[in-house]
Amino acid sequence: MYMRQRIVNMRQSGKSYVKISSILSDTEGVSISREAIGKFYTRFRANGTLSDPPKAAGLRKTLQDRHLVFIDEKIHADREISAQELTREINARFHINISVATIKRARKSLGWTRSATQYCQMVRHQNKPKRLDHALKCLADNEQFDDVIFTDETTVKIQTTTGRSFRKEGEPVIKTAKPKHPYQVSINVHFPYSFKKTVQINHGKIKQEVHVWGGISRRGATGLYIFTSIMDSIVYQGILTQKLVPFIQQQYPNGHRFMQDNDPKHVSRSTKAFMQNNGINHWVTPPESPDMNPIENLWGSLKYHIRRRKKPTNQQELLDGCFGNTGEAKVVDKW
Repeated sequence: MYMRQRIVNMRQSGKSYVKISSILSDTEGVSISREAIGKFYTRFRANGTLSDPPKAAGLRKTLQDRHLVFIDEKIHADREISAQELTREINARFHINISVATIKRARKSLGWTRSATQYCQMVRHQNKPKRLDHALKCLADNEQFDDVIFTDETTVKIQTTTGRSFRKEGEPVIKTAKPKHPYQVSINVHFPYSFKKTVQINHGKIKQEVHVWGGISRRGATGLYIFTSIMDSIVYQGILTQKLVPFIQQQYPNGHRFMQDNDPKHVSRSTKAFMQNNGINHWVTPPESPDMNPIENLWGSLKYHIRRRKKPTNQQELLDGCFGNTGEAKVVDKW
């Protein structure tokens, strides 16, 4: 605005466009042609402002209302459609030649914006009434969950970043190295109750993740159980033998309710018989209801803690992040 105001002042004092151009070049080091100065001053006299006039949107000249309706309906029907796909479809439908840039401007003018896909728990229609009935019963009973042991398992991966970081404007994005192949490590594998020994197994390559089972309650938490094998009913029953049954005997000798999800290995015939034989009182909850289990929040906190604070680069560091470096970190790899 300073330069424009100088041009106006010099022109109003009687200087020619050529003279103004010469003065600006000598004093400001700015090269402006007399034609550009003349166009600006003519516009200033017409509008009375130093600012540029507002630019026309331009969409109405290129796209008509029926085109905008077509774009809006297409995005409503397919929320993942790209600007390139929209361009091809509208040009084929109306026999016009619209650019991708025009489609993007039209999409923005219609109020559409892009965001990352947000995921949620899938609940089938037949399970929705069961979830509602369970929640209403808890409210009616003034449920406080005093004797409930909430359990679940999750997978924790070797991750050294939260996925987001700050940088100054103009600075390049700081890249975090990611190995092409899993880390090569040796781990001590502890075989549970059916074996009485610990052996060393050397892996050339292993997964950059471990599976964690645990439980929480108003009277404290069970011990964590770490494993890398595929869990089936027998593996699951072994975990309950080692971690859940002693916890119940110590913390809930007078009665408890055991909460788990409805994974097939959790509710198989053999697992049901195992729980009955070992005095585990399964509190049946609706299917597809992990959001009713508060331990899900604990898993989120654990994973963030590992990514943000521990930043493990190998499996042992990952285990230390889970156990707090207590020396209890043992990985069950097979049964």
